[in-house]
Formats: sequence, C-alpha cells, structure tokens
Amino acid sequence: MHSLLPSRALSLGLLLTLPATLAFAAEPPSQGVVLAAEPRTFAEANALPPKLSESAPCDLGLGRTPDITVSQSVTVDPPVPSGCLPAVATVTQELALPDGSRVQRVFRIVDDAPGTQLPPPPPRPRVRVRCQSRRLELSVEGVPEAPVLMLEPIAATGDSSVRLRVSRDNEARFLPLLIRDDAGARKALEELAFLVSHGVPSRFSKRDANVPEADSVAALAAAFERARKRSAFAAGDDVEPYVLRDALAPDWEQEGDRPPLKVGAPEDIGEVRPPDPYSDSDWNADLFWRQGRLCVVQQDTGKRMRCYDPVARRWGKAVPVNRGDLSDWNPRMGSCGIPLGTRTVRPPEGYRLGLRLSPRAVLLWGVHTHEALLLEVPEGDGPPRLRPPEAEALKKAMLASPGSRLLGEGRFMLNEGRKAFCSVRRPLGCWSLREEEGGNELSQGRVSPDGRWLAYLRGPSPSRIDEAESTLTLVVRSLELGPYVAPREPVSMAPPLVRTDVVMEKLTWLESGAPGPNGALRSDARIACDLGQDPRIPFELETTRAVSSNNPASASADSCSNDKVRLYQELRVPGGLKFSRSAFVRAGDRRSPVAEVKVRCQPGRLSLWVEGVPDFPALTLAANPGAFGAVRWELAPETEGRLQALLARDDAPAREALDAFAKLVKQNEDGRISRMGCLSTALEAIPARLALADGFHPELHVVMKTDGACAERYGLRALQQRLQAATPPPPLRVGAVKDKPGVIGQVRSFPNMPPERWPQLYWRDATLCRVQEEGSGQVRCYDPVARKWGPTVAMKDRPVPREDLFVSSWNGCYPLGGRTVPLADEMHEVMPLSPRASLFTDTSRGDLAPEFKVLEVPEDAGPVRTRAPTVEELALAARSGGGSISLGNGGLLLHDPRSGSLRLCTAVRPLMCWKLDLETGNLIARATVSPDGRWLSYVWFPKGQSNPGELVVLPLLPGGAASPAPKP
Repeated sequence: MHSLLPSRALSLGLLLTLPATLAFAAEPPSQGVVLAAEPRTFAEANALPPKLSESAPCDLGLGRTPDITVSQSVTVDPPVPSGCLPAVATVTQELALPDGSRVQRVFRIVDDAPGTQLPPPPPRPRVRVRCQSRRLELSVEGVPEAPVLMLEPIAATGDSSVRLRVSRDNEARFLPLLIRDDAGARKALEELAFLVSHGVPSRFSKRDANVPEADSVAALAAAFERARKRSAFAAGDDVEPYVLRDALAPDWEQEGDRPPLKVGAPEDIGEVRPPDPYSDSDWNADLFWRQGRLCVVQQDTGKRMRCYDPVARRWGKAVPVNRGDLSDWNPRMGSCGIPLGTRTVRPPEGYRLGLRLSPRAVLLWGVHTHEALLLEVPEGDGPPRLRPPEAEALKKAMLASPGSRLLGEGRFMLNEGRKAFCSVRRPLGCWSLREEEGGNELSQGRVSPDGRWLAYLRGPSPSRIDEAESTLTLVVRSLELGPYVAPREPVSMAPPLVRTDVVMEKLTWLESGAPGPNGALRSDARIACDLGQDPRIPFELETTRAVSSNNPASASADSCSNDKVRLYQELRVPGGLKFSRSAFVRAGDRRSPVAEVKVRCQPGRLSLWVEGVPDFPALTLAANPGAFGAVRWELAPETEGRLQALLARDDAPAREALDAFAKLVKQNEDGRISRMGCLSTALEAIPARLALADGFHPELHVVMKTDGACAERYGLRALQQRLQAATPPPPLRVGAVKDKPGVIGQVRSFPNMPPERWPQLYWRDATLCRVQEEGSGQVRCYDPVARKWGPTVAMKDRPVPREDLFVSSWNGCYPLGGRTVPLADEMHEVMPLSPRASLFTDTSRGDLAPEFKVLEVPEDAGPVRTRAPTVEELALAARSGGGSISLGNGGLLLHDPRSGSLRLCTAVRPLMCWKLDLETGNLIARATVSPDGRWLSYVWFPKGQSNPGELVVLPLLPGGAASPAPKP
C-alpha cells in the first residue's frame, strides 16, 4: 500500500490524509495537512524538492472558509572551498490557517565534514493540522506530552475569513502541563508556545484590546510564558538574562546573591592604534600577562615588547618579544573553525571563544545565554561534544595562562561587551561591574592569572567613532574578589516570593543607598495571589523599585547629575494591569513626596491603598477568572460606595483622601481602571470637589458632564452649581481687545524675554523695548501710554535691568546660587527672585491647576529648600525686573499652560485661576507684564501658519473698570 504513495509526498512529508483502506471505508475521511519534521542531516534536506505545497478543505460550519495550506521551499548554497565555507541547505516551511494567520519555521542544515560537527539538537517535530467536528486541531507529533490545541470559530468576518478561539474544553488538557517542571513538560511547552507565538491568532476584545479574553490564544500564550519562567527558575537559568545584577549593591539588595567584588579606579597607561582588520596580527597574542606584568608588543616593528608593572605603576624597557607557547592557551578561530586535536571544529552559533584548556578542549562563552560550556573532541573518531566545565580545570587553566577572561579562581567570566562578569556554572547570573566609561566600548579584556588585575582596551563610543583617527586607550584596574558564598536558591532575576502585602515604597532617596557613578539599584518583591482561579496555576503580584543616577562623565562641568536621582516603581498585576510612578529627587532630600502604596490579595479581590492617608478609599478590584489563568477585572461595588461617602464631605481629610485616590488611579498606565464602572465620573468629581477648597478653574463649568446615571450618583450637577456660586469675578481683565488695536508690530520668531539671557524684548522705564533684529546693538522702545515708538538708540542708553538675575537655558538642571539644581518635569515658568531663590510653577496636579513654589539655596552647603512665595518678594521682583509674570502688588501671577489660553492665577492660597480673554483662539502665545503691573505684552503666532507673528500690548484693568476707547 505504501508503494502506491507519490514519491514527492514521501520525501516532503507534507501530505493530505488519504482515504482509508477498504477495511475502514465506513469511517469518515479525516482531512488535514502536515508540517514536516526538521531534516536530521544535510543529505535529507538536499534530497527534498525545491518547492512543494499541499492544502485541505476546512469545514468549520460557517459556510465556505479558506483551506488549510502548508508549503515548503528548499535552497542549497554550494560550498566555497577557498573560504572554507560548507554547503548549507535552508528549509522554509509555512502553515496558513483559515483566519489568515501563518506559522513559519526555518531550518539551516550545514554539510560539515564527519567528525567536525556537534551532534544536532533534537529535530523540530511534525505538526498535524486538520479540521474535524467543525473545529481546527493542531497537534505536535513526536512529543508525547503535548496536548492537541483545538480552535473553534466564533463568527464569520466576510466571505474568506473567520475568527477563532480556544475551545472551551481545551483548558483541562493544558492544566497538568502548566504546573510541571520536568523535561517532557518543558519540551511540550516549547513546541506549543512556538505555535501560539508565531502566527496562531490571538483574539482580543474589541472593547478593550489590552485585556486578552479568557478563551483567546493570547491567554494561553501568557500561561505558557508564566510556565516557562517557572521552569527556568527551577532549572537554575536566569529568567531575564539581559538584566544585570549590581556587583556593588549593598548586602540587603541581593541578600548574599553576589560575590564581594571591589574594582579599583581605571588607570590609563597608554595609547594604541586599532589593529588592521586585514592584517594577520592578533591582539590575543600582542597583549598578555607575564610574571605579574602586562606586556604589549610594539606596533611599529612587532619584534619588541614593553611590560607594565601595576604594583610599581611604571613601564619597563623594550625587550625582544617573548610570548611563550601561545598554543597552550590561545584558541585561534580560523575560517574552518577551531583546531582541536587533529580536527577543526566549527563552534555553535551564538558562542565566543574563551580559554584553551587542553589541546582537545576549549572554553566557549554564550553571548545570549551567558553560559560557559566546554567544547572538546574525544581521543577516537567520535563527534565533538559540549558539556559544563569542571571547576578545577578552569582554575588550573586560569593560573597557567598569560591572562584570560576568567576571574575568581575560574568561577566567573568577564564579558567586556556588557561590562559585567557572569558565573560559568549553574546557577547562572551576571553582575554589573559599573564601569566608569560612559558609552565607550571595551575590548580585549585580560584578567591576570592571579586574579588581581584587569586590563582592557577602551575605545570611543559608537556615536563618536572615527576609524581614520581614533586610538584605543590601554586601561588597568585592580580587582579584589573576597570569599564567594553560593546562593541558597537558584539565581534568578525574578523577585523572591513573599507571603505579606506588596509595598510600593516611598519615593525617598537616602545618601547611604546612593548608586555608583553610572549605576542603578533595584529591589523586587512578589506575593502569591489567590484570585479564585484554578489553584494549580499560581498567580504572583510583582513590584519593582529602581533607583538610577545620571552619568557625570558625559555631563557638563556645571551639571547637577550628581544630585539628580530618578526613582521608578512598577507594580505588575495578573491580567495585564500595570501601575507605575517615577520622580526626581535630590541627594540628601529625605522628604517623601509620595506615600507608600500597599497591595493586598483576598479571595477574588485585589485592593490597593495609600499608607498614612486617613479615610483613604481602598481601590478594590474584583477578579473574573477565565480559562488558562486569564483575568478580567471589574471595579468592586465597595469602592464606589466609599467614594460617594467622601465626596459628600467637606473636611480636609476627605479632600486629602480623594486627591491621593485620583493619583493612584492615574498610575495605571493604560487607563483601563479609570474606565471601570462609574470611576471616570468620580475622577471628574474629585478635582471639582478639590477646586471648591483650593480655587476654581472655569473649564470645570464647561466640561463637567451632569447628565446620566453616573453623574447623578456622584452629584455632578450639585457640584457644578456650587462651583458657579463659589467663583468670584476676576480681579483684573484685559482692555481694548476688539479689532486688535494693541498690535504694535510684527515678529518673525519668538524673541528672548526675561529671565532669558540677552533678551530681545524687555520693559524699561514703563516702556517696552525691542532689540533691532538686524543685530546692530540698537533698540527701540514703545510707550503704551502715548501709543507710539520712540527713536532708535544704543543698547547702553536702554540697558536691560537686573541682568544678574537672568539665566541661560537649562536641561533639567537650573543654575541657582552658584549651584545647579535638578528640576522635576512638572516645574515650569521660572521667575528669579534673588541670586539664591527663584519662583517655579508646579503643574504636578495638572496643567490647569498650578501651584507656585520657591526653590531657595542656602548660603551654606545645605540642601535646596522648597517653600511658598510671599506677596512682598513677588512684588519686589516684579518692580526690579525687565518684565515678569507678577502683577501689581505680587498677589497675582500669569500662567501660560501648555494647552489652552493664558491664565491669571493667585500667587498664594486660596489658589484660583481665571482665563484671560485675549481672543487669540487656537494660537501660541508668550506673555510678560510691565513692572508697574499696568500693561500686558505678548507675542502670538497662528498655529500651523508661516505668517509673521504679532507683538501686542494691552492694558490691564480692574475687574469692573471700563475699557478705554481704541484710537482710530
């Protein structure tokens, strides 16, 4: 019977299921196609036809649906003997499903000589796809532990496509697999995860694309990923191999999971030219340790060398080159591979050469897995093999070598590309060395045989490299590696599992925990979470606290990078929820701007609350578990009940609790929580309630939605009426608005204004002075009372007042009192008050809810103080400057929000703002007030237009005064 099959299908393995024999003719024919298994040898791959495809119809009960199709193509690259390149066969397979998704596999089989290639890994198995009982079934053949993935249609999306979901009864087949850590389960998870992550459709909810539905492939893929991490943790692998530990972190940071390494300051001992890439010279042979000294072969002749004594810190005389027998330690990678014994072996992809341990063995380093393996050939004709290295062999090879990348008696390997060192045996882990090199590239790392010194070449950063002129700096640093204590559990970047509440700690910076010059501190915590789901699929809440400082090596001399520290916290919740917050703080500042956030799991409930805030309404979410551990969250009814009770109160504790609650909800990155239930309406009522105490913003009257059940529940109509009643009339208004009679000239670009350096537009002696644009050093001044321009005069006749208070532009660091002060992203609109104090606008509560604060530098070296301004100092600064944002007696200030029109705000509490009627529409404007507070000047440009802008001067009048008649 098999002899009657087409030969093409036999070689390819992509075939339709043929009708059964006559003995089984009563059974309905099964339909399907097969994604062939990976060829084991080059001969098998080379024998495959160049192109083939097969398809089978698929009845999903929705009428005509596209066929399921598999295709395969084979390309063979011939060998290149001159380059020692073998022949390579590339097999590309593709599976097309009825919903339009595709799965692709690519195999690359090398035709190396016998005895020079490693045994191939287990081949990728066959995947059978068929439609049966109106469902699409994908089964991985040859992997006994892998259950069938069954997809069923949910709706037709046209004449040629369908949408698929995981079958309802499929979860029970996967649950036993998801909780196991054995090799069979890992293999099954690997193959199934490949299918669901490389094309099999992931259906998301139309209402909220951020939450995978319980029956979607996305939920199954997330379950596979959780199982993969748990399996890697059990095997001692690093779950996050690209996240480095900090070798210099305090003991409480890693709890003993680090070797106590001390690295000395870098010492530049010379300059070398980069080696010619087309030359036969090898830096492995030109840079080596000999008798405790670092020897470098001279590049001019290559026949003499000089050696550096790191203890005496001096170079010796030039002597003839004496490398010793380099073949004992230096593995050379030729075009055909690595010479091992009498053979040449090509190493596996993704591995770099390390140290030669014997004529038949060499140490390899995994670039992506950061794992060291021993590549060796046996005495006979057997194939090469990879195995973990032995501790004594590594220690012996390190001591006998003229320098290597091994340190700590062979327990660790230096990775200069990542500026880290990693353990060479399980449990795996990498620790950052925190090089003080900025973005510079390091290469040719050499640790002395005794492990006391590290040498490397420092190159320019990738953005500044110039191959024609660049040189490399030879650097030596001391190493001190104390006794190493192995971790009590497998090394993993996954935070330790705890049984207490998760805490997002206060954003407080302590000098005792300061990171290194270019480093970061990180602390994690996890908590098991019972959400009412299947107990065999454990959920874990995770919180991360990261502390990082800028790199002073790349900053300017007057930078405040040494004092500027960013704190970042993130909480990850099952179901794809994420909360995060960040802040800039200054070293030595022990005041916490944000309180702790605690998280607690209860059966079917997740609660978050702010510690230390009385009457805080805990944000409680109810879990709706689905298949494969997917969770959909809903706002618990008790949360809205607490909010209603607080919004009915007028006391200060209630306002504090509401404000903290709104900030907590906004920490949800995708805004999903704010759309749950009536919470979005509550978030609209909270600032309105706060505005009744702190001031009023007229926009609340316009944008507040007072209709609907949610608005009625939170009493938004009553809040709007109270806001209208509590809104006082503006104390000032702008006069002469009609027909723009205040336009006094045109400008091509925004001029510099106080407090910027070299202002081009400023107030002087009750006139608005404008530096002439041609750069002649002359100025003309406009008298707003007489409404005319004066003559052109020299700058010295109309100097800028109080230039000692002007500042140049800054990038997050503000010069103040001879120091540079780091500023948060929410601090804007500076107005200098004195050489040691400046006024800033804090918009952390919103762009339309400003609060004005003074940063003051003391005369001593103490920390910068933050305080509220006084009306007297604001009035004095306004009278002394060349135009400011302070009006009249200092009780009012201008606020130019990033979105919206110009505002007039109170400088001190109670905080109030009024919109100034400038009739500029959707325009860009910059404004300043005359020192006497009687005139407002601003420059505006129509958005999206290239026309010249206009310079406008208008009077500021009391709220009830009449506008002066404009001149004809």
